[in-house]
Amino acid sequence: MPKFDSKNLIKYLLIGIPLALGAWFFLLRPKQLTSLVRKVEVENRVVSRTVSASGQIKADEQADLTFMSAGKISEIFVKKGEEVKKGQFMAYLDGSAQFQTVQSYRDARDVAIRNKELYEQEKETNIKSLGGEDAYNIKVRQLEELASQAEASYQAQLSILSNSYIYAPFDGTIIDVNKKVGETAIIGETVMTLANMNKFIFEISIDQEDYGYIKLGQPVKINLDSYASFDFNTKIDQLPLTANSSTGVFDIEIPVTGDTEHRLAIGMSGDAYIDVLTTGEAVRALTIDEIFYDISDNPFVWIVENGKLKKLPVELGVEGDIYTEIKTDVSEVVIPAEDNQKLTEGYFAKIIN
Repeated sequence: MPKFDSKNLIKYLLIGIPLALGAWFFLLRPKQLTSLVRKVEVENRVVSRTVSASGQIKADEQADLTFMSAGKISEIFVKKGEEVKKGQFMAYLDGSAQFQTVQSYRDARDVAIRNKELYEQEKETNIKSLGGEDAYNIKVRQLEELASQAEASYQAQLSILSNSYIYAPFDGTIIDVNKKVGETAIIGETVMTLANMNKFIFEISIDQEDYGYIKLGQPVKINLDSYASFDFNTKIDQLPLTANSSTGVFDIEIPVTGDTEHRLAIGMSGDAYIDVLTTGEAVRALTIDEIFYDISDNPFVWIVENGKLKKLPVELGVEGDIYTEIKTDVSEVVIPAEDNQKLTEGYFAKIIN
């Protein structure tokens, strides 16, 4: 049996213990869990939310003019691009047959009026022949009724004849003429289009989900494709009371004015941006990617405390298109350094910016 050597044991312990401690430190000790993050300063910004929609420039007053009866077009007195005044006579149908009918009704009316007048001129004679003034008065009332009926018939025929004429309903410019002299026009078919070129609107359609945000007086920026680097600033000045029965959306007409460098023309298209909510002044704000939500949909941000990640619940204010107001007093947060990276509370934070 070998003799126990205490000196060798001590030597082995002095060598083995440090080796064992080193192996535990580098191989067996719990690893520190670390997340790579980026630091974000909470800056002051004006936060606003907008509702946007595409639309087109239209004349504030625009009308497709038609005949209210069918027939052959006898004359068109205007041409495309011509300016006209309200009440100006612009076109008519061949109404020779109708004119003759009107003439016969006018003659019948004139006869009825003359019969009444002649009967009244021979009042004394007629009273005697009828046997008294009461009978005479009854006869006069009958003649008055006949004259009144003849007048009504004549006016009705005049109204029918007027359906063969087109007059300008307002001051404006003829922007299109769709028919030619000699062609046949049917009832309701557009013959020409009249528009007031001194006053324009930008018409957009708003979904019912967004309509509730729209209020009178809200500022609007209109960006037209023709002037991509320029915004027309205006406001909402009217709102429809009903939705479009065909589409179910709300058609909103927004007044817009051009200038010498940015002339407006019917048919120009673009987008309208309506400010529906704003903080009005700069507030602490973060982007939507810098705010997180727990399983109960409560908002929070990530901060670093004593070198470790920590969730900080926050109160939100106005939620804008890009930024969201942060009412909680916080000046600095962190976000994952890479997309789709998940952060865990309690992990050490390694800031890479």
